[in-house]
Amino acid sequence: MAQLGERGISDKSPGFVERTLYAAAVAVGLCIILFAVSPVPERGEAAVMAAAFGLLGGLLIFSFCGEVRPPAVLIFFAGAVAAGMVLRTVSLTQSNNTDYLSCLQPWARDFRELGWKAIVETWSDYNMPYLYIIGLIARVPMNDLYLYKLVSVLFDCGLVLMALRLSSRFRLGSLRKMALGAAVFLAPTVWLNSSFWGQCDSIYVFFCLSAFTFALEDKPGLSVAAAAVAFSFKLQTVFFLPIYLVLWIGKRVKLRQIPVFLAVFVGMYLPAWALGRPFADIVRIYARQSSQYANRLNLNSPSAYALLNASEPHDILFGAGLVMAFLFLGMLVLFAWLRRDRLSDRTLLLITLAMVLGIPWFLPSMHDRYFYLADIFCLFVAVLIPEKWYFAPFCVLSSYAGYHAFLFGAYIPYFGLQIPSLIILFLTGSAVYMVSQALTGPAEGERRVAG
Repeated sequence: MAQLGERGISDKSPGFVERTLYAAAVAVGLCIILFAVSPVPERGEAAVMAAAFGLLGGLLIFSFCGEVRPPAVLIFFAGAVAAGMVLRTVSLTQSNNTDYLSCLQPWARDFRELGWKAIVETWSDYNMPYLYIIGLIARVPMNDLYLYKLVSVLFDCGLVLMALRLSSRFRLGSLRKMALGAAVFLAPTVWLNSSFWGQCDSIYVFFCLSAFTFALEDKPGLSVAAAAVAFSFKLQTVFFLPIYLVLWIGKRVKLRQIPVFLAVFVGMYLPAWALGRPFADIVRIYARQSSQYANRLNLNSPSAYALLNASEPHDILFGAGLVMAFLFLGMLVLFAWLRRDRLSDRTLLLITLAMVLGIPWFLPSMHDRYFYLADIFCLFVAVLIPEKWYFAPFCVLSSYAGYHAFLFGAYIPYFGLQIPSLIILFLTGSAVYMVSQALTGPAEGERRVAG
């Protein structure tokens, strides 16, 4: 196995003034480049978006400057940030998908016409926190399409920042930190999700990643609060939440943190309730979401159901998938319990990876975007353990197969969803094998990383 840490080339990091100058130079340069390549027809809106993306790029550079030593690594990272922002800028005008035309656009129109009363009046299968964001978007005199995408790109950058923070926990050197940050920002399923599709999966995944990072930093209260925020945004957080059983087994969190989760989760609903949305209606949103597509075994996802004949009895397969998902989760928790003295940071990362890969693979009614969380954790494993490099491209390619089917109305030629489903199964098995090795092998190298 690869060493967890590696030394930087130099012990001297740029100071605050130097970091600010680097960031400002990148921000200004990005603004000029992004305005030049922007497809936004209204020049004023193009300038606003170029400036916003440029400032976000500068923020990434400012944060990364404090983590790196060799100037060459900083230059490569700046190039990756620039490339990522260009990809996001040229995708801004893409709107030909039903999610935006039938959902996001009408919801923003409702908020413009009704104000905050739209919280009560508008139909939406999104939870309340994202409706608050839509309410703010509707107040800005710009094309709401670009603002939706700006919010998601903001959290794309948040993913990179949290990735850098977590990489410091694992004592990665400058080059590997750069590789991880660049990989997260340039992963096709990340930038396609936010700036091409206009989806917001980066929001809940950012809070999941924050929750995991805080847990490893021995900040259980913050960890649980971040997980509650993630769950208040997206139901898909359930793929991540079982890690708290393992964290409890490893004494990283306590039962007394449960009220923190409940308080934050309910607190995210209070503004909508105060505006007149019935609380009972709010808490039923996830029940409605889970039943909305219960008659579909698969929605362009590389899950187990991509391998099955659609004519098979639905109820039997649906129930079997739920049972298998719970059995898989129970196996991981049992592994952790039997070797609870070996739950190092690295082992917890591997168990989380196995969960976010395996649970959606077994579950029915999975959508094309439900392996986004797995994509991010696969990138971590590929950088942390270089000999497992294949986790990142294989997982991202499998996720992208579902994106391609929805966005372009066809499967990848000669690829379909069967091969991606088998790839995800292979990665899940590999992750479980790595977990078993970590829990049963020699203790050397499996101690916790010092905070």
